[in-house]
Amino acid sequence: MKTSRYLIAVVVVGGGLIILAMSALGGTIIGSRHDLSALNRRGYGSPTGPMTGGSFNDYEETCIYCHTPHNAGTVSPLWNRHLPNPQGYEMYSSPNFDSSASAPDGISLGCLSCHDGSVAVDAVLNKPKFHDWYDSGVHYRMSPEGSVGSDACGKCHNRQRGAYAALSGAHDATIRYLTRNLRDDHPISIPYPTFGKDSAFNQPLIAKEDGGRTFPNGVQTFDDDKVQCASCHDPHNPDEKNIEGRDPFLRTSNRYSALCLTCHQK
Repeated sequence: MKTSRYLIAVVVVGGGLIILAMSALGGTIIGSRHDLSALNRRGYGSPTGPMTGGSFNDYEETCIYCHTPHNAGTVSPLWNRHLPNPQGYEMYSSPNFDSSASAPDGISLGCLSCHDGSVAVDAVLNKPKFHDWYDSGVHYRMSPEGSVGSDACGKCHNRQRGAYAALSGAHDATIRYLTRNLRDDHPISIPYPTFGKDSAFNQPLIAKEDGGRTFPNGVQTFDDDKVQCASCHDPHNPDEKNIEGRDPFLRTSNRYSALCLTCHQK
């Protein structure tokens, strides 16, 4: 998936105006960290490698790990992933806003289907039907932190570099996995606060069709005006900084805390 932006240049020539429209190509999800079919190419420079067959199914499609055109789930448009059990999460709590949510919901639950580590990487609702792919029969997940189960990526890819680190040289992947303890992460699945005891919140003024609102820079709320993971994160942004200089998967640049100050006045 690619995004394009258009730059309009107005040039004065001999008293007349010439308007030029130029397409400025943004990033692409292909080959990014959200392209799970590219894990081997990213890590080993080859379409085949130890990840495929050894830990998950490579369906040879970029979008299929999250999206399907038919018989989709409902947490996000054309959703194709199995969802984690919404029970058992420890949620963020604060006296400054309504923090009564007992579990994540909406698009945040979709994000956590990868990022809490409890669901297999290749756990999709609809697998490819019109091209061949190799079914490894192995469906790894990160698993709760500290797990050393046979289906747990976390047995190697943890802060201690894992039980098999001496053999594998495994990198630490725990930064990508929030686990089911969300008390130390930004609050999600809560109504956007109109004010707080310690500081006020800026208000997004542009209404959206889904019941949310948005700021001009793209930071937004979702159904029932809730703050979700995708309020700040755009899953289709590329890994590399795009033409606006924003960081990976953020809706706007956080230089000088600009992203944070979109909502928070201090």
